Amino acid sequence: MANRTSGRRQVAASRAVYEWVVAAIRSGRLRPGDPLREEQLARQLRCSRTPVREALQRLRAEGYLERGRRRGLAVAEPTQEELLDLCVVRETLEGLAARLAARGITTSEVYFLEELCEDMERALRQDDLHALARLNAEFHAVIWRAARNRYLARELQRIWLLITRQPVTTLSYPGRAREALAEHRALLDAIRVGDADRAEQLARQHMAKAQMIRMRIAAGHTLGQPGVPVPAVGHPEP
Repeated sequence: MANRTSGRRQVAASRAVYEWVVAAIRSGRLRPGDPLREEQLARQLRCSRTPVREALQRLRAEGYLERGRRRGLAVAEPTQEELLDLCVVRETLEGLAARLAARGITTSEVYFLEELCEDMERALRQDDLHALARLNAEFHAVIWRAARNRYLARELQRIWLLITRQPVTTLSYPGRAREALAEHRALLDAIRVGDADRAEQLARQHMAKAQMIRMRIAAGHTLGQPGVPVPAVGHPEP
């Protein structure tokens, strides 16, 4: 009985460490290339090194961490090829989420998406990239939930986190924020009336445009200028 209780505590501790690291990456507290040390995390989170080691191994297996330049692990820095692969998968899954959402979204979720679009409009007028990125993330998350498929939502969240570790947001690209908002409104219209085919098409086009801009920013091209850095946010625009 004691061993079983101890095992449960170990699993819970490992899960807590895992969730803490994921949240730190998502919020920008941990950036690509930042090292993670077992001993340091164990002290910081007040647990033994075993659950920390298990959590870090899981994070590495899922692609969040990689072998650091020195000993230990570090937050992974995806290559251009890896980033492209992730974007291709995400385009397909976002399209599927939009299709499913068009079939089962609730009235309250539609209202929430409408409010998010209005809030994005205000943030756009105020040139508030932090707010735009946060609201954009909420918009997509509502669609994931409306799809009513937890496995799809979980995979999209994982891919989003892997993609959005870049130091700039595509919303900083000249004209992209206004364009993205228009795409959100069109997508919402399709979902609202239950047009699953149209919703999927628009979601995939939205992702494809964002992917193209992300590649330009990653290459250092923003109309001939370097990508515009923004403070860390939870989920920059895809």
